[in-house]
Amino acid sequence: MSAPRRRRWIEVLRRTAGVAGDEDVARGASATLDDAALWAAHGEAQRALAESAARAERVAASVARQRPLIEGAAERATLVAARSEGLAAGAARAIESFERLGVVALNAGLEGARAEGPQGRALLLLSDEIRANVTRGADAATEVARAVNEIATESTEVRRQIERSRAESADVGQHAAELQATAQQAARALDDLGVRLRKATGIDPEVARLVALAGEHARGLMTALSALSTGPQATPVLGALRPVVAPLARLLGEIDARAPEGGDVQGGDEEAS
Repeated sequence: MSAPRRRRWIEVLRRTAGVAGDEDVARGASATLDDAALWAAHGEAQRALAESAARAERVAASVARQRPLIEGAAERATLVAARSEGLAAGAARAIESFERLGVVALNAGLEGARAEGPQGRALLLLSDEIRANVTRGADAATEVARAVNEIATESTEVRRQIERSRAESADVGQHAAELQATAQQAARALDDLGVRLRKATGIDPEVARLVALAGEHARGLMTALSALSTGPQATPVLGALRPVVAPLARLLGEIDARAPEGGDVQGGDEEAS
């Protein structure tokens, strides 16, 4: 990094600590703060983009895990529908059989009524018993058929919902893939922006991050010291803080003393090349 640029960064720290510099250096410090803000925004955009890409990847993985479950549910719904149709056909055959058995019982009752003696009475009793059981069996078969029809209707609705879920899952998977592709494009654009920022500012992003962090802490330190200086116990409190603040002041002074007063040197980009 060139000496004037290094001096400008030192002045940023001094300026945030409340030490005034000349007007040119102050303008340079302000520009450096802007550069640091640009790098900070660039870093935040990279972190947000990485998080978005990771979330899109997790969504795509979740959709991929859900797809076999949806397919399995669709197969089971199809089996339930087929079994419901078979049960409905069986219940219909049972009702038809009960109806035929009822006709047989009725004919037996008629024969018993025509016959005389114990044989006729036995036929009548047997006919009445068969018709009573036929009625109960036919009612039960009808109830089973009604329940089976309801199950078939619900199964059909479940299949439709599964089909909608399958379509929605496919859409989500496609959107997740598109989001991943967009995130990759944005990442490439941010990388290109980082290269251009480095050329435009001549500042290493890690240096910019550290200086911005130092400036933020320096502003916080000055705010706290200003508040303490107005308190009733300002002298002893500030005296207690001297072992902490004095090394920082000496460090800034040493760095400033090592920076040349004039003469521009090749910038950071030229040094890097």
